[in-house]
Amino acid sequence: MSEKAKNLNDLRKRVEAVTLEIFSLCGERAKMVRKIGGIKALRGIPVENMEVEQKLKAKVLEHCKEHGLDEDFCLTLLHVLLEESKRVQREAVKMH
Repeated sequence: MSEKAKNLNDLRKRVEAVTLEIFSLCGERAKMVRKIGGIKALRGIPVENMEVEQKLKAKVLEHCKEHGLDEDFCLTLLHVLLEESKRVQREAVKMH
Protein backbone atom coordinates (compact mmCIF):
# COMPACT_ATOMS: atom_id res chain seq x y z
CA MET A 1 0.00 0.00 0.00
CA SER A 2 1.35 3.41 -0.92
CA GLU A 3 1.99 6.07 1.70
CA LYS A 4 -0.84 8.23 0.29
CA ALA A 5 -3.29 5.32 0.46
CA LYS A 6 -2.21 4.56 4.02
CA ASN A 7 -2.66 8.19 5.03
CA LEU A 8 -6.09 8.25 3.39
CA ASN A 9 -7.14 5.10 5.22
CA ASP A 10 -5.81 6.45 8.52
CA LEU A 11 -7.74 9.68 8.02
CA ARG A 12 -10.91 7.79 7.14
CA LYS A 13 -10.57 5.70 10.30
CA ARG A 14 -10.12 8.84 12.37
CA VAL A 15 -13.16 10.47 10.72
CA GLU A 16 -15.16 7.34 11.49
CA ALA A 17 -14.04 7.41 15.13
CA VAL A 18 -14.91 11.09 15.49
CA THR A 19 -18.30 10.50 13.85
CA LEU A 20 -19.08 7.67 16.27
CA GLU A 21 -17.98 9.89 19.16
CA ILE A 22 -20.42 12.56 17.99
CA PHE A 23 -23.23 10.00 18.16
CA SER A 24 -22.10 8.87 21.61
CA LEU A 25 -22.27 12.50 22.73
CA CYS A 26 -25.74 12.75 21.20
CA GLY A 27 -26.75 9.78 23.35
CA GLU A 28 -25.41 11.50 26.47
CA ARG A 29 -27.24 14.66 25.47
CA ALA A 30 -30.49 12.74 25.02
CA LYS A 31 -30.20 11.27 28.54
CA MET A 32 -29.77 14.74 30.03
CA VAL A 33 -32.62 16.15 27.93
CA ARG A 34 -34.88 13.30 29.09
CA LYS A 35 -34.14 14.25 32.70
CA ILE A 36 -34.86 17.90 31.90
CA GLY A 37 -38.18 16.84 30.38
CA GLY A 38 -39.07 14.95 33.55
CA ILE A 39 -38.27 17.95 35.71
CA LYS A 40 -40.29 20.21 33.43
CA ALA A 41 -43.22 17.79 33.62
CA LEU A 42 -43.15 17.77 37.43
CA ARG A 43 -42.95 21.55 37.59
CA GLY A 44 -45.46 22.24 34.82
CA ILE A 45 -42.86 24.05 32.71
CA PRO A 46 -43.36 24.11 28.93
CA VAL A 47 -40.98 22.05 26.80
CA GLU A 48 -40.01 24.99 24.60
CA ASN A 49 -38.02 27.89 26.01
CA MET A 50 -37.04 30.35 23.31
CA GLU A 51 -34.79 32.32 25.65
CA VAL A 52 -32.69 29.23 26.40
CA GLU A 53 -32.61 28.32 22.70
CA GLN A 54 -31.47 31.81 21.69
CA LYS A 55 -28.70 31.83 24.29
CA LEU A 56 -27.51 28.44 23.10
CA LYS A 57 -27.69 29.59 19.47
CA ALA A 58 -25.45 32.58 20.26
CA LYS A 59 -22.93 30.35 22.05
CA VAL A 60 -22.97 27.80 19.22
CA LEU A 61 -22.42 30.47 16.56
CA GLU A 62 -19.50 31.92 18.49
CA HIS A 63 -18.01 28.46 19.00
CA CYS A 64 -18.41 27.61 15.32
CA LYS A 65 -16.81 30.90 14.30
CA GLU A 66 -13.83 30.19 16.57
CA HIS A 67 -13.43 26.77 14.92
CA GLY A 68 -13.86 27.95 11.33
CA LEU A 69 -17.14 26.13 10.76
CA ASP A 70 -19.77 27.28 8.28
CA GLU A 71 -22.58 29.19 10.02
CA ASP A 72 -25.35 27.54 7.96
CA PHE A 73 -23.98 24.09 8.83
CA CYS A 74 -23.89 25.00 12.52
CA LEU A 75 -27.42 26.38 12.51
CA THR A 76 -28.72 23.31 10.67
CA LEU A 77 -27.07 20.97 13.15
CA LEU A 78 -28.31 23.01 16.10
CA HIS A 79 -31.84 22.92 14.68
CA VAL A 80 -31.68 19.12 14.45
CA LEU A 81 -30.40 18.87 18.02
CA LEU A 82 -33.05 21.22 19.38
CA GLU A 83 -35.89 19.45 17.56
CA GLU A 84 -34.68 16.10 18.89
CA SER A 85 -34.43 17.60 22.39
CA LYS A 86 -38.02 18.78 22.22
CA ARG A 87 -39.18 15.40 20.93
CA VAL A 88 -37.39 13.59 23.78
CA GLN A 89 -38.73 16.06 26.35
CA ARG A 90 -42.30 15.68 25.08
CA GLU A 91 -41.87 11.93 25.39
CA ALA A 92 -40.62 12.35 28.97
CA VAL A 93 -43.56 14.64 29.77
CA LYS A 94 -46.02 11.96 28.57
CA MET A 95 -44.43 9.46 30.93
CA HIS A 96 -45.03 11.68 33.99
